[in-house]
Amino acid sequence: MALALIHCSEKSKKTASIPTKNAHYTKAGDYRDSGNYDSAFVYYNIAKNDFLKINDTLGITKSLINMAIIQTDYGDFFGGIETSLEAEKFLKNNDSITNQLKSSNYNNLALANDELENFDNAQKYYNLALNTTQDNESKYIYYNNIGNTFLGLRNYQKAREYYARALRTKDSISYARTLNNIGRSYFLENKNANALPYFSKSLEIRETKNDSWGLNSSYATLADYYKEKNAQKSLFYAKKMYEIAQKINNPDDQLEALQKIIFLENPIKSKELFKKYDLIRDSVQTERNKAKNQFALIRYETEKKQIENQKLKTETVEKENRILRLYFLLFLLLISIFGGYFWYQRRKKILELEKEREINNTKIKYSKKVHDVVANGLYQTMVELQNKEEVIKDKLLDQLENLYEKSRDISHEPSEDASLEFYKKISLMLSSYSSEEIKVIIIGNTEHLWTNISEKKKKELFYVLQELMVNMKKHSFANLVAIKFEKNLENLFIKYTDNGVGIQDLEKKTGTGLRNTGTRIATIDGVINFEKNPKGGLIVTLNIPI
Repeated sequence: MALALIHCSEKSKKTASIPTKNAHYTKAGDYRDSGNYDSAFVYYNIAKNDFLKINDTLGITKSLINMAIIQTDYGDFFGGIETSLEAEKFLKNNDSITNQLKSSNYNNLALANDELENFDNAQKYYNLALNTTQDNESKYIYYNNIGNTFLGLRNYQKAREYYARALRTKDSISYARTLNNIGRSYFLENKNANALPYFSKSLEIRETKNDSWGLNSSYATLADYYKEKNAQKSLFYAKKMYEIAQKINNPDDQLEALQKIIFLENPIKSKELFKKYDLIRDSVQTERNKAKNQFALIRYETEKKQIENQKLKTETVEKENRILRLYFLLFLLLISIFGGYFWYQRRKKILELEKEREINNTKIKYSKKVHDVVANGLYQTMVELQNKEEVIKDKLLDQLENLYEKSRDISHEPSEDASLEFYKKISLMLSSYSSEEIKVIIIGNTEHLWTNISEKKKKELFYVLQELMVNMKKHSFANLVAIKFEKNLENLFIKYTDNGVGIQDLEKKTGTGLRNTGTRIATIDGVINFEKNPKGGLIVTLNIPI
């Protein structure tokens, strides 16, 4: 049985050893092939960690399976099971290579459980190995091993059913092994059964093939067979087993052979042999204990070294990152300094331009005020003097004094006559331009019209209308002027019409007064349009939102 398991283990080693591109994996294979299994285990573990870094599941699995096989072969059965179960987590695909690896891994799990006499688990994993392998010779080996588990369970009939399947093998060594196992099943079931032909045929094939491991198994079986039938023959085969167990360096089989010899040999020799037995047993126990811990220790040391290396790399990277951050902060500081300098210069220039614009706007503002308040007011007074036959001296003096007060402090807002309602003020201003030569018609200027119109809009509209009337008086030669006021819920509409000569080069409208009207209307979000009157003269429309 031991020979069959070891042979199967050798088979699984070959199955798991699929080449891969990794220096540590290759080195591990070299150590394994030369029999240096401790070093092989170390490098398979390093290779596994290499594959983990690049997420190469195939490489990870192959490394773990080889590690598990080494553990099982060295008697670390629980460790071998643990490592195989770890490998199983990565065997998710269903392709031919993955199935081959699954078969090898299941076989190792079965072997370890078989050695621990967990025969039910061993059968489960052998059957899984059978279902995943495509190699017939591997299947025959698994049939043989399943037969061995039934033999361990003393189900001899079931064991022979699987041995019968295993006999289909074309490999003579496997065939001899199965013959020997069939003989054992008959002998264990019935000590008087005729099992010798199976043992003899198996021994003959093994001697022909010089199969040392197989001969070791045959000698053990024959020593048991003759134990009660022929003590001398039993002792002969026990001694042959001991010799070959020493040759193949199998301490477990040496112990088994010594047990048989001690039982059959005379007491004097048995005493010496017992000392040797104790010595080997202690050595085997020590090796077993060592095997249980050495691979775990190897993995621990390897992992610890890799963690330390990774920690060193991390510290180096962090140091480099700190230096880079310092350079980056220095770069940002320099950028900030230069950026701040250029921003200051640009801001300074913008402020200078804004100051210059403010000065220009102030000039324009005062110019417009002089034009609106003084020039137009003075012109309106002149028009009244021209249009009226009688001039009231006191009223004229009041008007002139008012213009004087306004011009003395032009930067302040002009004082308004609060006692006069706005619609009357508008009518008064427009009517002042009416004379015998010029007829001014005012339509729709009522008190209700100016309700909800802001004071700012009223003031600006007053100056715009005043500017239009001044322009008419100076340039249009009109004798008829109409100003129409209308309002809806959203807008105020004013339409100015005269029958004068109109404005030459209407598109340009270069006069200061006309430019002022456009500016004023824009400040109150209104729209002003100048059009030629089809009947001759000028039409100006104003649209102001309420």
